Amino acid sequence: MGRSRKVVAKKAKIDEIQTLRGLAFLAVVLQHAIGHYAYVPEAGLADGTLLGVWLILAKFAVPMFIFITGLVLFYNYPDGVPYGPFLLKRFKDIVLPYLLWSLIYAFFFGGIQTINGSNVLQILHDWATGKASYHLWYVVMVIQLYVCFPFVQKIVQRVYRALNHNPGVLRFGFILLCVGYVWLTGQIGEISRWAEELHVPLLTPLFTEYADRNAFYFFIYFLLGAAAGLNFQQWKQRLWNGRYGWIGLYAIVSSILMYRIVASFGEPVHIQYNATLLLQPFMAVFLLVSVLAVGVIAIAFHQKAGSKPIAWMAFIGQYSYGAYLAHAFMLTFSTAAADWLLPDSNMTLRTAVAFVLCSLLSLILAKLLGRFRIGRLLTGAPAPRKANA
Repeated sequence: MGRSRKVVAKKAKIDEIQTLRGLAFLAVVLQHAIGHYAYVPEAGLADGTLLGVWLILAKFAVPMFIFITGLVLFYNYPDGVPYGPFLLKRFKDIVLPYLLWSLIYAFFFGGIQTINGSNVLQILHDWATGKASYHLWYVVMVIQLYVCFPFVQKIVQRVYRALNHNPGVLRFGFILLCVGYVWLTGQIGEISRWAEELHVPLLTPLFTEYADRNAFYFFIYFLLGAAAGLNFQQWKQRLWNGRYGWIGLYAIVSSILMYRIVASFGEPVHIQYNATLLLQPFMAVFLLVSVLAVGVIAIAFHQKAGSKPIAWMAFIGQYSYGAYLAHAFMLTFSTAAADWLLPDSNMTLRTAVAFVLCSLLSLILAKLLGRFRIGRLLTGAPAPRKANA
């Protein structure tokens, strides 16, 4: 979703990037289609169970988008980052489309009829928090990563260059970092209480009410992307060499998560998926493994798939950011269409239909908007052919 078009001479294209973007976009749409139908009164145990399986398969989406951002930023910026031009580019491609779509959601779903003095504060609040729609929190979070990247890049590069001669130490250090992150996700409630007591303007809300969009709590996926981007070909080969282990581990943690989901339904059955909330210790383990497992799948896809499937995934990946911004809007029409087409069907089938319709409509809209200069303001600049972030 996030992207960078700075051209670095003789940088090889990363073929798997657009495939990973495409998979992550589709996974986001599936999650939100599930969220629409899983909690309706008509949803039964069979719906809750199968939708739970689909949700597990789709949960990699947000960590994958963050991973991609870290990977390609570090891949494309191996040295210093020109801070002003870098942020200006991000504003045009990422922030401006977000601001415009926030207004659209505020007008259609937030009860705002016109922009005037009485509601301008609400609009500014929506822009700052991503509250205009349920999916915009991610953009607020990733903007923080872009703002911090030039500083993080300097630190990471110094550590990498100091320890590059000893890769074992680097790997061990990153494993410790992952363990520390898993522990951190178990302390979020306590951190929130401390932040509330300190009552520091701006910072306290970031660790309390808006902790779910605090980039600090997602930094590990960004650094995992950095680890890949610093030496991509070597990282890719190591990932592929361990493919059976990662896929096997993914199957194990997915099975454990599925058990936890079904166990949470209770008696009488009450469908819920609280076990899949992102900022929890077990979910941190699951998501780290899932990013690597999906990376293996993307590598295998490019080795085995024909040119047409690869081209389709490249198309989805290219328009993933604009489609992401639009998909919550399109999901409203897609669920209405699914209900109209399948009035007597189960919630699982309606979810599948709404998912397909929403994905198609969002991508078509992003493609059409990309044809016009003014439309590109809503989607960001079209993704270049080179790997980007």
